[in-house]
Amino acid sequence: MFNKVKKLILAFIILIILYVSIAMEHYQMNHITSEIMINDPWVRLAPTNASVLGLFMQINNNTNHDIKLLSVNAGDYKRIELHRTVAQDDIMKMVKQEFMIIPAKGKLHLKPGSWHIMLISPKLVLHKGDIVMFELIFDNGLTKIVHAEVRIGKKTIDNHHSTEVYH
Repeated sequence: MFNKVKKLILAFIILIILYVSIAMEHYQMNHITSEIMINDPWVRLAPTNASVLGLFMQINNNTNHDIKLLSVNAGDYKRIELHRTVAQDDIMKMVKQEFMIIPAKGKLHLKPGSWHIMLISPKLVLHKGDIVMFELIFDNGLTKIVHAEVRIGKKTIDNHHSTEVYH
């Protein structure tokens, strides 16, 4: 009888340890993934012969320190670059960026005429409503998988004068 009680106590202790470790892993995974939140990712629909597409979204940083977006991966493009549209001598130019900073407790809005991700030489023709997957790589070691819908983009002159970074 004493051995049965020992076995039951041991089994109970093992179950508690297992439960606590699963709960801790769940908490850590939810905490890590909530450091960076991605909202409304989308790819601008372009003509079938377009050699460049744009990827847009809002990236929220819920941490107390700045985080850098270093790169974006997807297999269906020859190259993917981080860009920002800037005014130079009264001409709007897209300038390649080494990284994008998402400020602590802030957000970075990637949109036409401002910060954006340039998808160069697509291997597939995209259609309105398609969903495209991307992997975002951040300097804190975090990666985020993003599923972006292909949409028709609005063309407005005002987009070319905005460089929003919210704090």
